[in-house]
Amino acid sequence: MPFRARCNPAAILQRRNAALLLRPDSVRISSVVTPLVAPRHQVQQYRHSSSSSPLQSPFSSFFSRIRRADTPETASKEFTDALVSCDINSLSTAYYTIGKAVQPAQWISEQQLLASMRALAEKTGKSPQGLRLLSRMYGDISRRFGYPKESAYDEAMILGLIRAGAVKEAIDLAATLKKEAVDWRAMLQATLRSGGAVEYEHVARIVEPFQRQASLSHDDYRLLLRVLRTYPDQSNSSQLVTLQKDMSARGIALDKSLEAVITSVYIALGDLEGSRNIIEKWSLLSTEEYELDMWDAIVSHHIATNDVPKLHEVVGKMRDAGIKIPQRALLVLATACLDGYIDSKSRVGYRDAAAAIDEVGQLSGDLPGTEVWTGVIQHYLDKVDERDSLDVALQLFDESQGRGIPLTAELVRTMIVPLCSSRKGQYTEDALRIYDEYMTFALNSELEVETVRRRFAGVYGKLFYACARASPPPMASVIRLLDDMRTLSIDFTPSNLISWLVLLMRASPDHNAAFTLYSNFHSLNPAAIDEEGYNVILTNFLGLKWEGRGEAHAPPDLFVSIMKDMARAGYQPSSHALTSLLKTYGHTATRLRRSSRRPALSPEDPLSRLGSSISSIHTLIKLDPLLPPDIPLLTSLMDAYNRIGSTFEAFEVWDEIVQRRGREEERRGKEGVREIYKPAINVMLDTCGWSYQLAKARKSWSWARRFGLAFDKKHYEAWVECLCRCGSLSEAADVVLDQMGKENGVPRADRDTLRLLCKFGRKERDKGKQVAVAQGVLNRVKEAYPGWWDELKQEGGGKGRRGQAGSQ
Repeated sequence: MPFRARCNPAAILQRRNAALLLRPDSVRISSVVTPLVAPRHQVQQYRHSSSSSPLQSPFSSFFSRIRRADTPETASKEFTDALVSCDINSLSTAYYTIGKAVQPAQWISEQQLLASMRALAEKTGKSPQGLRLLSRMYGDISRRFGYPKESAYDEAMILGLIRAGAVKEAIDLAATLKKEAVDWRAMLQATLRSGGAVEYEHVARIVEPFQRQASLSHDDYRLLLRVLRTYPDQSNSSQLVTLQKDMSARGIALDKSLEAVITSVYIALGDLEGSRNIIEKWSLLSTEEYELDMWDAIVSHHIATNDVPKLHEVVGKMRDAGIKIPQRALLVLATACLDGYIDSKSRVGYRDAAAAIDEVGQLSGDLPGTEVWTGVIQHYLDKVDERDSLDVALQLFDESQGRGIPLTAELVRTMIVPLCSSRKGQYTEDALRIYDEYMTFALNSELEVETVRRRFAGVYGKLFYACARASPPPMASVIRLLDDMRTLSIDFTPSNLISWLVLLMRASPDHNAAFTLYSNFHSLNPAAIDEEGYNVILTNFLGLKWEGRGEAHAPPDLFVSIMKDMARAGYQPSSHALTSLLKTYGHTATRLRRSSRRPALSPEDPLSRLGSSISSIHTLIKLDPLLPPDIPLLTSLMDAYNRIGSTFEAFEVWDEIVQRRGREEERRGKEGVREIYKPAINVMLDTCGWSYQLAKARKSWSWARRFGLAFDKKHYEAWVECLCRCGSLSEAADVVLDQMGKENGVPRADRDTLRLLCKFGRKERDKGKQVAVAQGVLNRVKEAYPGWWDELKQEGGGKGRRGQAGSQ
């Protein structure tokens, strides 16, 4: 960088601000597990601005950062209030303020700390922020507060980890404690409450110490049986037999409740004969002696055996006994009824599906709930492949809502997935309507459950896909979806995030809308974008095009903002990204100049706007430490200036390239320098030729030859073209006919070289300029290469080298 540019006060302030933006945070929040998604209020917001924008006043920016300082006294009251209201955001803010105090124990008592940890342990499955705060408190018990670490704190931490789905971390923590200090029963209960979401290898690590306890009660064996039922793939009948023998040895009687659980284990293991034997034994009892678990096991057995008549009979008995009938039993009966309509009718529509639901409602004497409607809609879509199947599904959905059926995440998912996957994409509005109804009117407490939230996450991917296919894409809906995901702490996988983002960016109406989408995706979870993802985003953002929009180029400030996010994430942005951006600008400028011969007279002219963008990149390269410029980047910058006609700026960049030769040679060696300077020589000669700067061209050519950088045939062709454009046709002929191939190290001329010389010779002759010189050049070519003359004289020339130099 030139010395004067470094010492410019404005430049110094810009470099300082740029360095501050790229400085990583000094505070690191340690936690037992790393949360998938940062809460919305803790996502760092960046002000994206180009280095070419006016400098902000340092005084105004300083006073804008002043905020009311919280004190431990005020934070203590806020902490107490937040603990009562279970407001995690306020609890977190107050706790971090108190944590900075010299004696935090003065403001939070031991009882308050334990109460807050227990409250957070119940919320970790609903809020990753709660788990972070719980982990911070657990680490601060002795270190910051000086309180003795009792088992109650360990239990709260373990429970919080299990509720958050971090069972492995919970077991690792429990392994560091004394066996008798761990409540293995509570851990097993919390794990089974997840409904099988926890991997079995983690559950087995809890079951082993749990079974070693001196005394196991009736309820403890129910827990162990539930493990077999929940994880049938990892269980077998021998384990069930072992448990039964153990119960017998310990004097645990097999009452009806345990028999019911054993029956459900048989069904889960696929041993229907074992479950049938127990159910047949129950048939000797009167229905008044049946417990609820027994009814549930009988229903599960008949569903597993697909015995619809027996299930029909059991449902009738349950109705007569006043027992609430499980919805899954009604669903099996309803789908069986619908199958009957499908087999007997050529066309099954909305009325038939609704009639099947009404029929089981009359049989049970109860209203079929959401599970039945959801299952019937899914069964209809699976079995009936008609053009109007989705229309029938929409009618059934609207009918269910008209009857007051609760709108659940599973029902919404059942509707949205096929609607968004339709071939023509005409149901996007219906899918968004159903989603909005669910988010607006439904009780979303079910989305606080991790397993439900994880399954519901697929809905967002389908909605993004449908929005990207719509014409025009509903960008407002996309932004709203992203906001909801942030609120619900629903995360993407990195591969899905990038693919959906690229798809939506391509569907955006302009670059600003595409960048807004990127900003929202980025703020959702910055850690989900890896280095390859950033490169894909930059490449696609650079390649965005729209038909009928003219030469719309990527705004440099937005492009650089993505690169700064990449640097903040710990990845070094490659200069290749800016090089590609400048090449795009150069090609765009060439097309603009070819399509319009008038000069750019106003700032609104596309060529003027393009020039401003190139200047912004130049300013960034000089002042911003985001990445050090290299020779390919500077070459692309010089070529971009050349293509928009900014010759002076192009020569300024060339001077920088010349100054770097010595340093580059120390780093790369002579051969490395020859390779990276190869395109730069061509671009410089091309710039001199189009601007008729023959003196500058001679100086640059001499410099390149002195250091051995002019060695390629294309270099000599660029020198020849430059001489021809500057009117030195005779000297160009001397280079081609006397130097090329005859001096040591100079490449030989070929047809392309001669064709270039003849093109300019004919052009000068036809224009009536230097007629004698031009004819003399053509005669010299004819005499030197008679074998090629017949081919050369018939060719009317061609295009010049502009547009080729920068692409080598």
